[in-house]
Amino acid sequence: MKQISFKMRIALFTGIIVLITSLSLTLVSMYNAKKQIDLVVSFKTPAEENADVTYTVTSEHSLSAEIDDSTAIDTADSDVSFNTYTVKANQASKRFNILSIAAMIIIAAAGMTGAYFFAGKSLKPIKELSNTTLSITENNLDMRLPRRSTKDEISSLTDSFNSMLDRLSDAFEQQKRFSANAAHEFKTPVAVIKAGLQTLMLDDTADIKDYKEVFEVISRNSKRLADIVDDLLTLTNKNADLPLETVSINSMLCDIVRDLTPKYRIKEVEVKYDFESEFFITCPETLAYRLFTNLIENAFKYNKPNGEIILSAKSINGNCEVCIRDCGIGIPAEDMPYIWNSFYCVDTSRSKKLGGTGLGLSVAKEIADRFGWELSAVSTLGEGSEFTVKCKNITD
Repeated sequence: MKQISFKMRIALFTGIIVLITSLSLTLVSMYNAKKQIDLVVSFKTPAEENADVTYTVTSEHSLSAEIDDSTAIDTADSDVSFNTYTVKANQASKRFNILSIAAMIIIAAAGMTGAYFFAGKSLKPIKELSNTTLSITENNLDMRLPRRSTKDEISSLTDSFNSMLDRLSDAFEQQKRFSANAAHEFKTPVAVIKAGLQTLMLDDTADIKDYKEVFEVISRNSKRLADIVDDLLTLTNKNADLPLETVSINSMLCDIVRDLTPKYRIKEVEVKYDFESEFFITCPETLAYRLFTNLIENAFKYNKPNGEIILSAKSINGNCEVCIRDCGIGIPAEDMPYIWNSFYCVDTSRSKKLGGTGLGLSVAKEIADRFGWELSAVSTLGEGSEFTVKCKNITD
């Protein structure tokens, strides 16, 4: 069964309301008209009052009169044709009723037609909205509805729809860039591994040293692939049900520094601690460890030789504020808004050389948001950067 359009439903509902209103007014007017006609028909002249004349309707078009003999008067001048008067009154009543019903039908039909016409004009933007929605694909997300000058619900709906398209277009473009960058990040280490293996296959004189060099390349790039996979899983697996644990922030930061120091020993970076007291938080330890590892490793990676890292933790408004400050190369001001984006690198060539994937800060930001923590950064080019994490869920 074909469904009735929204436009027709509005017209039908409006028509029903108009019909009920018109019918009510018609019935009231017909009732009042009948009462007034009956009042006129039953009216008696003074002479009739004195003569005590009683009129009786004997049929639809006849009227008889009875005169009391005791008060008999000369009725020659007052002998009125009541039959003719009554017939005319009844005919007038019928004509009034017919005209009222006809006017009611015409008004109801006109109201329904007008409602259908104006409903069509009012719903035209919604029809345009529907057509635009159906025509939008991933190839034309730049399509927008024309803005309306009227400040009504349709105008608000149009603006909301255009705003949604803006957000959708930005998200789609970001997703495309993410996919392209991810493919590139996977492609590079795979290509390096493939090239090393092909070199060994073509070199018949390769010795143990050559094999060890290729194996080191394979091991290093395999680790990079594993790191990329882990980071991507952390970014995408937002509904992971990880167990909550009570973690000492102080011990965690010290453990991370101890794990990373051998890797960056050649830089001879000095790490200083400034802990106000011992802080414990309740959170998934694995993710918290990864968050702080990414931040501290960046402080090592982009620091200057013989540089310095300061790790501090203090209580502010019932929360634990952890700061990781370095004296490294810093970040240009124009790049600061984008440092949390996946695969974003301030200096791509330097990041590749240092083994960066462009996912460290985005993963840290994702974990902080998942915990309800605040992660912020300030940096001065050539002087260093400071990352601050405001941790909640502190326990005694």
